[in-house]
Amino acid sequence: MKVLEQIEERPHERALLDILYRQAEQLRGKPAYEGFHHIVRKLMSAGLYGNWIHHYSANEIKWLGLQIVPESDQLLSIGQLRQYMNEFVTCNHYDWPMGLPQERLMLIAMAAMQNETVHRLQKVQETYWVLSKGYVTLPDEVMAFLGKTFSRRQSTSGPHSMDLLDMRIQSYLSGKVKEKHIRIPHTFMEQVKACGSWLVFDTEEVQRVLNCSLHDVDSDTFRQAVAHPAITHKKLSAIGLMKQLLSSDGVVFHFEDEFQTEITGLRSSIQLPHVMRNNVLARVCSIQVRLLNGILDFWEREDSGRDLHIEATCWEELLADQRIGLHSEQALSFIEKLSEQVSFHVIKASLQLAKEHGPYLQFEGSDWQNGSYFEQRGYISEAWQEVSNEIELHGVRNGTLRKASDTVNLSGHPLTKHQQFAMINRLAAQQRHTETSGSIILEKSSLIENAELLQLLMNAWSCGIREVRIK
Repeated sequence: MKVLEQIEERPHERALLDILYRQAEQLRGKPAYEGFHHIVRKLMSAGLYGNWIHHYSANEIKWLGLQIVPESDQLLSIGQLRQYMNEFVTCNHYDWPMGLPQERLMLIAMAAMQNETVHRLQKVQETYWVLSKGYVTLPDEVMAFLGKTFSRRQSTSGPHSMDLLDMRIQSYLSGKVKEKHIRIPHTFMEQVKACGSWLVFDTEEVQRVLNCSLHDVDSDTFRQAVAHPAITHKKLSAIGLMKQLLSSDGVVFHFEDEFQTEITGLRSSIQLPHVMRNNVLARVCSIQVRLLNGILDFWEREDSGRDLHIEATCWEELLADQRIGLHSEQALSFIEKLSEQVSFHVIKASLQLAKEHGPYLQFEGSDWQNGSYFEQRGYISEAWQEVSNEIELHGVRNGTLRKASDTVNLSGHPLTKHQQFAMINRLAAQQRHTETSGSIILEKSSLIENAELLQLLMNAWSCGIREVRIK
């Protein structure tokens, strides 16, 4: 059965596609999606794509063009179609789109797989398949720029964050900044739990007098700042300061002792409902890891960890598919089991790449090598033991692989305290099988009292969730 026959009637998408196809036919002088190799030649002659395309012969490009499935455009929403044509598909110097969505996906697959030496065309085809089916999604920066000559990937800076040790914290909370990112040390949460006190400092004085910044309340610098007569500080109630945090609009809690000023790691998502309906999880994970490593190689990333952030997403839809109650204990058990399966498949894929290209630079002495990674997560089955033994011998290609998905209420209705606790527990169940934490949005509403919101926040912190947004 063709993809087109599986999709419900969506007249707006079809109308937009008709317009796009007519424009393409006018530019090409032939039906849309015919002559992929001519499009590639035009992109090259216009200087819009790099010389990497010369890794492929004309016959290979023609063959890959025949593997494109135009019907896959039917899987895209009208918003996605517009984003493809406005941001992802390359435009010529007259701002006319040079290509169509599926051609852009094939070019991304070609760019990522260009250095493969074994069954390269098959790997390009598989990569295109996983992208065109919507099984895997990539960041906008990859979709917009990979393979093109006019942009290279830049490091993504994190948002400005206020330190909770800074005396200006109270005025910052009363300000009109839309998103108030605040680094919350674990010691502060312990003081809130114990109804203790909290010290705040004139951080400019700390920098001027001690020539350093405050980050750790257990550090020698902190003790020197407390004792130094030239440094102003004052004592606040920890629970009182927490109440101010919760009553302020747009607060984003970062539970960590060091706020990350730079976001590293290549992010990608597995669209679980699509994948599980077609029983292709292992295959998708294997292709995805190879794809992401190909992107890292293309951009010549110098970070020695080769970090990936692979998320498994759309849990709510998947649980509905499985007829499992969203807020039930069965949901937690299901998430735990499937999260472990995803990790198993992506780790095996990274192991395979390490066999082919060697491990990431910092593998020696890592938890991967000494087996602690597996012990900490209770991965003790025979299958896991076999993977652990192979990794000790060959390594893994990536220092980190998995990130928990960001969690938000998609129902459109305010959630009760019980429902938000369940949401926290679902994210915590994922995180037991990832190296990188996800984020969660907790809601203020008429259904939630301030004391209950504090309980939710404390629960999220104790579950190891590193970022909580209060909405």
